[in-house]
Amino acid sequence: MTTWDLAELPGRIDERPFRAAERADPYWEGMFATGTSDGWVSASQHRRASSDQKRWSGLPASFVMPQGEAMGQLRSNRHRASILGALGAVSAWRTVTREQLACITGSKVMGTTYPASLSAPFSAGLLAHGYVSAGTNRLAPARERMSMWTVGDQVDAYSTYRKSLTFAEHVAVTGGQGWDSEHRFDRHNVLTTELALRVAEFCDVATVLGEKQVGLAQMLAAAGQRAAQEDLGRKADAGIVRHDGLVIAVETTASVGEAFRRKVAKWAQVLQRHPSYELPLVVLVVDVSTPSQATSAAAKNTTRSEIQAAIREAVRDFPGTARNRTASRLGMTSWQSWFPGRREASDDFLELTASFLRRDSEGQEGWHRVRLLDAEEMPFADGSADAGQTIAANARLLAGTPFWLRTGRVPHLDRHMVDFAGAADVDALTDPLVPDRMTGSGFTQAVAGRKWRHLVKF
Repeated sequence: MTTWDLAELPGRIDERPFRAAERADPYWEGMFATGTSDGWVSASQHRRASSDQKRWSGLPASFVMPQGEAMGQLRSNRHRASILGALGAVSAWRTVTREQLACITGSKVMGTTYPASLSAPFSAGLLAHGYVSAGTNRLAPARERMSMWTVGDQVDAYSTYRKSLTFAEHVAVTGGQGWDSEHRFDRHNVLTTELALRVAEFCDVATVLGEKQVGLAQMLAAAGQRAAQEDLGRKADAGIVRHDGLVIAVETTASVGEAFRRKVAKWAQVLQRHPSYELPLVVLVVDVSTPSQATSAAAKNTTRSEIQAAIREAVRDFPGTARNRTASRLGMTSWQSWFPGRREASDDFLELTASFLRRDSEGQEGWHRVRLLDAEEMPFADGSADAGQTIAANARLLAGTPFWLRTGRVPHLDRHMVDFAGAADVDALTDPLVPDRMTGSGFTQAVAGRKWRHLVKF
């Protein structure tokens, strides 16, 4: 297996601080001692804190304003692109480091600890800010420690903010779904985000999707299918979309318990129920057990073997059919296989190589390596270039999509709303001077600008 330094790999982005080679390595640098972090601060907590507590938090007093003033600023065009970009990122990926936020939005300013553009959404309760408090980060000065962003504790604030957004801006932030604050597992979320960003930068894929966009109900609806009642809340942690439209649903885990086994069994049941021509989906479990576990061969083998055992049991309970074998659509890999060292990647990562259960010519069951980006090794007969382009085009509308994947053709949501309102015969609306076109790092600069402010309810 060949190992590469991330700085040596050709990628889709060239500038610092966006590249993976310039970001902190959340896995090998030991940024998280546990799955959650205790360093989160919200504006409401800061307002209730004593003067000493405010000083200890490291949060500049000037960063927090009254909530009413913050909502007033949010209704203006000030920092509008940055705010929508940050809200879309945390909505899609749950928890992002400041470096990951800079990468997703394409804004170097976002890589600072307290960018002025995020003061208003933080003060309004739409965002919460936290520090990575493990490892060497714990010893660094507050302004140099790695910090993170997630959805704030004032969930109802979004319903007020929503009134000042165009439909396209609302879709950019939420994907047309609800606004919630489920961000409990910081290590899990940050590692999932980092994995998706590295795939988007170095691998030949159509796009990547955050958790909010890979709900089973949404994927089935896109394929013209209806989800069963028990599957309505089922989501993967992230999605990787091939150019032929096949979606690789990523499930990251650091441990194996009864809940994980049930999750794998549910995915196997879904794959058996829906062949790939109904649901273009492959499920990939990624072992992200901690580097400290990796120092012990027994601990490392235990995590991997338990994941394999869970998959083996699931595919035996839900084997599928001869033409739709569940085992061929449910595989596993590990962070260490793809990224064997700090800011390093293997050729297995570049081809998204994973292990799947198969029987050889003698009928012996074993684990075989499959390159997920190879259409011959992971075939999808019903795929097409149009399918992949459609998903990629829709993903360009989302602020949580990495900025370099947001360039190109996008659907015209303004026309969709005009048709929905029955006003397609109004020329001024069907051919707007300011198009709803959300592409590139400054995607909102041409969306709902001053010419459209009077059409938005404040």
